[in-house]
Amino acid sequence: MQNREESTIVFFVQKVDEGVFETESIWCTKKGDNFIIDNIPFIAKRISLGDTIAAEFDDDDKQYYFDSFIEVSGNTTIRIFAYDEDSIVSTRKWLSEKECESEVLAERNIIAVNIPVEVIYTPIKAYLEDGEKAGKWTYEESCLAHNY
Repeated sequence: MQNREESTIVFFVQKVDEGVFETESIWCTKKGDNFIIDNIPFIAKRISLGDTIAAEFDDDDKQYYFDSFIEVSGNTTIRIFAYDEDSIVSTRKWLSEKECESEVLAERNIIAVNIPVEVIYTPIKAYLEDGEKAGKWTYEESCLAHNY
């Protein structure tokens, strides 16, 4: 992640139900006219750490809003909805050993995971499936760029 003084927040708005929208603010690094995603998304779908995006500045809100993709990073974003705190700690440790970054949204027990393009996804997928079968969590492949 970049120094936050050099970063800009871009807002991602998505429809979650009929007439219901959820907004996530994501840190990005400005690169020319575009932005590079600089943290792992917790809510926004189909976006990953390192993706390059275009954003529009809203003069009324004085904020940037996601517009379109410029280039995808090849990274995968996974969200794990853990059922207890012990699962969060042990899962993050396991993922870190596999070269995957993660962040936690504690109030919702969500682990947001970045799986870099060069990391083999198959053993991670098996781990996620095993944890789900064991009743430790549910998970979603929010932005699946890996083959398995």
